[in-house]
Amino acid sequence: MNSRSGWLPSTSPGAVAVMSTLVTEGAMSRADLSRRTGLTSAAVTKVVTPLADAGYLQEVGRSVSGSLGRPASLVEVCGEAAYFVGVKVTDVEILGVLVDLSGQIRATQSRKLASRDVDEVVESIGALTESLRESADHPDRLRYVAIGISGDVDRESGLVSYSPFLRWHGVRLAQQVQAKVGLPTLVENDVRALTAGEHWFGAGVGKPSFAVVTVGAGIGCAMSVRGQVLAGVHGVSGELGHLPIAGDRACYCGAVGCLETVAGTAAILRDVSTAVGSEVTDLAAAVAWGEQDPRAAAVFHEVGRVLGLGIASVVNLFGPQSVVLTGEGLVALDLVREPMRAAFVVQAYGQAIHSELIVRPLTFEAWARGAATMALQAFIRGAV
Repeated sequence: MNSRSGWLPSTSPGAVAVMSTLVTEGAMSRADLSRRTGLTSAAVTKVVTPLADAGYLQEVGRSVSGSLGRPASLVEVCGEAAYFVGVKVTDVEILGVLVDLSGQIRATQSRKLASRDVDEVVESIGALTESLRESADHPDRLRYVAIGISGDVDRESGLVSYSPFLRWHGVRLAQQVQAKVGLPTLVENDVRALTAGEHWFGAGVGKPSFAVVTVGAGIGCAMSVRGQVLAGVHGVSGELGHLPIAGDRACYCGAVGCLETVAGTAAILRDVSTAVGSEVTDLAAAVAWGEQDPRAAAVFHEVGRVLGLGIASVVNLFGPQSVVLTGEGLVALDLVREPMRAAFVVQAYGQAIHSELIVRPLTFEAWARGAATMALQAFIRGAV
């Protein structure tokens, strides 16, 4: 099968291991592939040959990694053999990236949303996908579309059960977008998608386990364990923002004391406005108040404290090697860092205190690339 025909000639466990290794680690010799994947040399050759014949892999250069120091050719992924679109949906815009088979971003585009109406969003995703397709060197090789969206998302069914910022309930987004673009389409919670991207191309590379915690309009969390991003039955997992550790405030979800009722952006703006007696409408302005006014600084101190408790809960439950902290809420990091760290130290149990905290500012392009990573993974694994 030629790459132009659409799909990999093999999605056996060996083929998945070889393709995944080459995508995430780059060109290497067959001997190194054997060592990295645990496959025998014969098994590596059995996998590589049909993938190379189909145009997905190629041999390049030479390295001194063969037996007795003899030069060995390197095997690498042919990036232009297939393309994938990843989309990050917010309440005001969609941002998409075109990624090739090697995981490299080839193009980035965004579109403002005229409304949050489902049909409007689907139309915009379709138009964005077509525009990105046309930017590819080989438009006919676009294979998959993946969408990251906040809220309760079931990847298996493509159902967005609830997205609070879009105010959606029961939207079968994957099916609607697939009908629009004519390509296999998957939908995933945006934080889980971001975590997949970080595992293959970011702060999670080489780590057996790590967590991603996002701070902003909502407080999100996802876990990667042994290369798999955890997703609960029905798509609910990692709802750090809804742990009941923040007092007795009512949350939009119907519960009481959710972390988001103190540490989410809307809560911060409300509390800073109350503290200083003046309406504060954006996070940057709230931070400015926090840097000069003790009353606003006290608000951020409490935000840091509950975030520290939340992160401690993550490491106590899952024991990740590291926690990646990201999101637009990082603009307040200097104000929340110390109380966050202090609360974490008190609450983390035993050796969990040694989990590394990685502060990693990421743009929405990285979130879109996370969605594209899930599309790439689905393609390699043969999930149509």
